Amino acid sequence: MDALHGAVNRCLYLDENHQLTVREKPVPVPGPGSVLVRIMANGICGSDLHFYQEGRLGNFVVDRPYIPGHEASGEVAALGDGVRGLSVGDRVVIEPGIPCGRCAMCRSGRYNLCADVVFLSAPPTDGTLCDYLVVRSDAVWPMPPALSFQDAALAEPAAVAVHAVNRARFSPGASGLVVGAGPIGLMVVQAFRAAGGGDVVCKDLIGKRLQAAEQLGARRAGPDETVEADVVFDTSGSARACAGLFASARPGGCVVQVGWPAGNLVSMNIADFLDRELDYVAVNRYANAFPAALQWLGDGRIQTGPLVTHVFPFDRSPEAFAFSAQHPGEVIKTVILNR
Repeated sequence: MDALHGAVNRCLYLDENHQLTVREKPVPVPGPGSVLVRIMANGICGSDLHFYQEGRLGNFVVDRPYIPGHEASGEVAALGDGVRGLSVGDRVVIEPGIPCGRCAMCRSGRYNLCADVVFLSAPPTDGTLCDYLVVRSDAVWPMPPALSFQDAALAEPAAVAVHAVNRARFSPGASGLVVGAGPIGLMVVQAFRAAGGGDVVCKDLIGKRLQAAEQLGARRAGPDETVEADVVFDTSGSARACAGLFASARPGGCVVQVGWPAGNLVSMNIADFLDRELDYVAVNRYANAFPAALQWLGDGRIQTGPLVTHVFPFDRSPEAFAFSAQHPGEVIKTVILNR
């Protein structure tokens, strides 16, 4: 920790009045089994914008100041006692869902369903939009050597896409339909192809996102165009879009619910579901998905170039949030760099 003498830890706080402020705090010290990560880049997630604009998402409410952010890359700055397999200077990404490691779900490998999971940036738990953060050592993953910090910050949404594809049931070459061409949808397009999927069609209402989908090899479809596919992914959460998911799946196909439906309700014609004998599966964040996400980011099977439309320095973080919230037609993904 001597090398960090005089270091400043800038932290971005969001309060219950939707105000964002940058404050300086002491650099934390890692305890046993933990590491100190110097954060280098953060992506702004849609959930971060929900908390910023609406003050809540699901059961999580912003009722006191907290640090948002959970899409982060950085380097190991210090090691706590007992940490093995990591060294100071290692380039890493953070897996923000930290489970207990002991319950039945954790022991079965489905640790995303751990009842005691702590998720960074789910208020009041502080997240990663700061300069220095202490996390459990098993919550960091080494970055591929050629991957930049900016690209690696998108490992978390890439892990969502990998998990969504892992949850789907399909044979090599199966066709796919992705409803919603936001950051997660564009990642799903690529992860589906990387996992052996065939042709992919993408639906969205925003032209810039459909252009990005085309750049990534998907065919764009209008919102009212009839499309059928073997696997249908909803990443939009739109009530209207969700209502047509079963009708878009071919007989014997699979529908994957990735987005959180508006109002927590999905209205569908159950006859489409029963007659076609469909599978309908849910996606809750991810489990065991970071290795593939980092591999595919590192070798180019998942590309971030068409997704990252805006980059801000950390000192302009409040502006980055405001711009992203006010310009949904221009912004696909905003990244904040700690420089």
